[in-house]
Amino acid sequence: MINACTFMTRRCPRNCSYCDASKVKKDDELDRLDWLQVNDILYKMGVDFNLILGNETWLLGDNLNKIMETNKVPYALYTTCPPILFERYKDKFFTGNIDNLSCGIDYSHSYLIDKQLEEYDDMEMKSAHAWLGLAETRKKYPHVDCQGTVTLHKQNYYQLPEIVRGLSELGIFVGVNVIHHNKDGDFDFFPKKEFLNEFLFTEAHVRKLQKIFLETVAIEGALIQNKEMLMNPILVKHMVRTDWHCRGNPYDGPTIDSDGSLRCCGYRKGRYASQFTIFEMPKLFPNYLKAVYDDAMECPGCFWSYPWMAAYWRNNPSFAKKVFVNHAGVDIPKDKWSKRRVQ
Repeated sequence: MINACTFMTRRCPRNCSYCDASKVKKDDELDRLDWLQVNDILYKMGVDFNLILGNETWLLGDNLNKIMETNKVPYALYTTCPPILFERYKDKFFTGNIDNLSCGIDYSHSYLIDKQLEEYDDMEMKSAHAWLGLAETRKKYPHVDCQGTVTLHKQNYYQLPEIVRGLSELGIFVGVNVIHHNKDGDFDFFPKKEFLNEFLFTEAHVRKLQKIFLETVAIEGALIQNKEMLMNPILVKHMVRTDWHCRGNPYDGPTIDSDGSLRCCGYRKGRYASQFTIFEMPKLFPNYLKAVYDDAMECPGCFWSYPWMAAYWRNNPSFAKKVFVNHAGVDIPKDKWSKRRVQ
């Protein structure tokens, strides 16, 4: 199975204190016609699943609907669900060409309700918007495949069982990730450690996380996409240290930046991989994979759940396709798997 990862836009509708996305200009990104060409390239390369990220994908507006009209590769499309965009485009998108809503949800519904709106920080506000967007989408557009991804840190990990229970009851699949920092200066998506000290895990959290994970996987009817990760107690130390390693193969396929250049992976630009563009694929794909390997072997490791899942299911490619495309799970009944449109 060949997975891809695409950053359609680096721009962001928020003015976060830790985000440099405001420096990215629209002219620095591929236009609609470019993305239509990218769709064709990925399909011809045999990509089975494409993780589409932003900063904020919905900033593409009507162009996003037109871009996805020609897309033939199953995908997850992330948004932060900002109301100004969600209210404007939800009906156009979900009755049009977009059948996935994936959001980050880092706090439980009850935790957010207990806080005053004016007290929310950026991450809490993003979670509140995601809860509202996902719940409305499940109700009004039941054909849309939905996922909430929880990024764990030391201020929210104890809320994981409640988040999983709440999302699963709505029929929304859950992915679990862990917070990262820029360990060596080459993780261009992460702040430096000094900006995240109040959130980063320590070795003291290993047993606490193991306990929370056991409680979470025991939830009846839980729709957890990467449950196998949570069930492995050995992996918790890697999560805390963010030092698991892909061994030079993040997920078998290309990572595309918003300007068309390629990357080592979603977290690292890379010195060698970034010398290629998507428009040189698939002709130079073997050369690009060699560059990815060289870049990745200089990486100190991470614990991004996406490449971990790709590695875990590599020996079972037929089921892996169902995992990524349909949210299949060994313990999730087949009638609960998401039903995606096939083009």
